[in-house]
Amino acid sequence: MIEPTKYDITIHQGATFELPVHYKDSNGNSVDMTGYTVAGMVYNRLGNTKLCDFTSTWTAQASGQFTLSIPSSTTATMSGSAQYDVLITEPDNTKFYLLEGVAVINPGLTGRP
Repeated sequence: MIEPTKYDITIHQGATFELPVHYKDSNGNSVDMTGYTVAGMVYNRLGNTKLCDFTSTWTAQASGQFTLSIPSSTTATMSGSAQYDVLITEPDNTKFYLLEGVAVINPGLTGRP
């Protein structure tokens, strides 16, 4: 069983969020993720209100590289402290969580009205 890596992120309110991910095995070798799917969500701190879904884009699927993103129009409506996770589905429908952590929403200064 794969334990998810704990990785805290900061989402800047009103800015595009992007997190490049490179999935490697325990020996540091890239994992071929051909046929895999990636899903991720951000929830409020208590886990009872979904704030958004990540969009995942493959950058090099055969070497386990993808980017998670949230558009600025969505981050503009987010606030407070949150949590997230990323669920991977293998071609045989086996599922495991790859990442999880705290998502701090930073309101910033420049984009304020």
